[in-house]
Amino acid sequence: MDSHSNTIVHTDDVNVEPLISVENKTNHASSRTLIERFSGIFYALLSSLFFTTSVFITKQLRIDLLDALIFRFFFQTISLLIYMKLIKHYSLYSHTKSDERITLFVNAFFSTTAFLSFFIGYRYLPLPDLTTIRYTQVVWTVVIAAFIYREKPTISTILAMFLTILGVVCVAQPEFIFKKAATQSIEHSQRIIGIFIALYSSVAMSIMVISNRILLVKYKSKQSLILFQFGIILFFVTLIHLIVNVYLHSNSIEYLKNLICNWTYVGASLACLLQMCGSILIQKAFKREHPAIITIVQSSDILFSIVLQNIFTSLKSNLLSLFGSVLVLSSILIISLSKLCHEIKK
Repeated sequence: MDSHSNTIVHTDDVNVEPLISVENKTNHASSRTLIERFSGIFYALLSSLFFTTSVFITKQLRIDLLDALIFRFFFQTISLLIYMKLIKHYSLYSHTKSDERITLFVNAFFSTTAFLSFFIGYRYLPLPDLTTIRYTQVVWTVVIAAFIYREKPTISTILAMFLTILGVVCVAQPEFIFKKAATQSIEHSQRIIGIFIALYSSVAMSIMVISNRILLVKYKSKQSLILFQFGIILFFVTLIHLIVNVYLHSNSIEYLKNLICNWTYVGASLACLLQMCGSILIQKAFKREHPAIITIVQSSDILFSIVLQNIFTSLKSNLLSLFGSVLVLSSILIISLSKLCHEIKK
């Protein structure tokens, strides 16, 4: 989910001994700021590593991601409900305006379908290709926002769009262009299905980011409320998915027992709980570093997925896929740095 950087005030900087000089205070403050900024980048890297590793481990254990994610979304929903009702005493929807509720619905729809599409897409695509196409979200977000606010496209946006489209083509490797570049272990028809699912996921995530920003800036909605509705919807979707799978099997009880009472399912569920830790870390990262920098760091998901696949599986990335990933990474870098430079000038 999209977040905003916040100003952090350190109470331990207030009570300083009078013998410390002003120069020492300045040096101390600057060193703390430097440490905080590096910690923000470290948190973002660790968050990306947790998310990518959990998805990779679940696939290697041959457990459906939607089944393994049930406990992750259950604990996320319960913890947020306790936080909102018992600690902060927030009301869920009683004080929200009609326009805000519509935006919340739009946000909930696109956030849940975006993440579901990503998890389903992993059934058809290798993780590096899926992650690369998912991160085209950064470019689509800029394009959609420019269309909504009627902004003229900048040179950096046009260049990033070109690199993104070229990168997706290199990753997708359609047969009518690359007749000899089909991936070894994935049939071309499945690959095309996966490409379209991943593209929908990236566009849906872009709409989610824009609606999330509207909720936080315009309506002053609580971030915890947005995360709560996202978590509870996905919990019920994953639960229904499991129930349907159990119902479709002739021996439902035996199927459920073999699935849940199995160390591989337990391991996959525990791996998916790492995503909760990643969510906490990315919130901390946004508090310590500029969002454009965090966006660049988060795209390390692509690099992590390439490393994991090529080291721990027999499926190796071909040069064309790697080149496509580099192009998408370049477009993310161009967009993020241009936004950073624009804000610095302002």
